[in-house]
Amino acid sequence: MAEKNTRPGTLRSGGGRLGLSRRLTPDLQVLVGLGGLLGLVAAAVLVAVLLIVGLRNDATELAGRQVEYASAVDTAALSAKGIANDERGFLMSGRVEFLQQIEDRTAAARSAFDAAALQASDGPQRRAVDEARAGFERWMDALSAELATFQRGDHQAAVRASLGSTRALRKTYEASLARAGALGHRAIEAASSSMWASSSRSVAILLVYLLVALVAGLGVMLWIVRTILRPAHTLLRLLADQEEARVTT
Repeated sequence: MAEKNTRPGTLRSGGGRLGLSRRLTPDLQVLVGLGGLLGLVAAAVLVAVLLIVGLRNDATELAGRQVEYASAVDTAALSAKGIANDERGFLMSGRVEFLQQIEDRTAAARSAFDAAALQASDGPQRRAVDEARAGFERWMDALSAELATFQRGDHQAAVRASLGSTRALRKTYEASLARAGALGHRAIEAASSSMWASSSRSVAILLVYLLVALVAGLGVMLWIVRTILRPAHTLLRLLADQEEARVTT
């Protein structure tokens, strides 16, 4: 009778360590354990996706604004250099095709300035573009007057202007455009450094998470062993002992 009285108490007192296993069937316990492991894998994938999306946004910002800004400034500079070459070619030969090239390159430079102003990301870049554009227009006004002087037949006055006042305006414009370009290239370097820091931080976060997931996975495996496999082996040994005792008797 004493043995019968103690067994119910023993069953009720097992709620501390094996309470969960006594409330769940073995099938549910296995599903809970495997579900935990799958949850860790899914969370790891989600974290990786979020980090990759963040890096992609940084790359888009870099390519979408800073690179295009710097490229537009460089295009304006190349167009201006081409105009200066066409200017010299016209003053040396008087061939009208140089005038058409000057007109085409001028339109290209103005389009490049519009693109640079559109892609400028802050006040200094916008002010630098506006200053360079204003310098370009002053140079173009002087250049137009110089070319008109040459076409009127005063070749020497046109050449003197090209070597004097017109050249000075071109040098001033080129200096302001160089400052605008430097701002763009520094912005690209800053964005690249930010992307490098973000990628390093993302790698560190993933490594930490994977370490935590590994520890949690080991914990889930130990829980499955303690709550399912060990009791199952104990039960099998008891059944084997009972069967052996029955056979011997």
